Amino acid sequence: MNSVKIPPAVTEFYRDALTARAGGDPVAVLERVLADDFRSRNSQEAKDKATLMRQFAGLWKMMPDLKFEPQEMLAVEDRVIVRSVASGSPSGSFMGVECDGSRSFRIDTIDIHRVVDGRIAEVFHVEDWMTALRQISAR
Repeated sequence: MNSVKIPPAVTEFYRDALTARAGGDPVAVLERVLADDFRSRNSQEAKDKATLMRQFAGLWKMMPDLKFEPQEMLAVEDRVIVRSVASGSPSGSFMGVECDGSRSFRIDTIDIHRVVDGRIAEVFHVEDWMTALRQISAR
């Protein structure tokens, strides 16, 4: 296997689309870094580019402190594996739990990105959402 540099699209994905910031625009970033036929896959479903853009626009509004912080990135051929920590303090209904922004979560995530022509064509992802639910539901 040949190691390669981390493509800028993957770095931008975490820094400018998955991590909320005042004045940022996740939709514009995702439009640029994701391939037109992009698919986000987990064990239950596959989302297209438009669905992911809507989802992150909503998450930024629900969690202005949302962060996905890469801890490790490994690139081999057309794949980039990212281990990150996601955190945020949701307000509103989050995964069936009513939140007021006073409780936060911090979870581990792992993504495998396939990059084609400099854009992310596909991502396989796993997030520890059960831990997030326990953290925001704790009394």
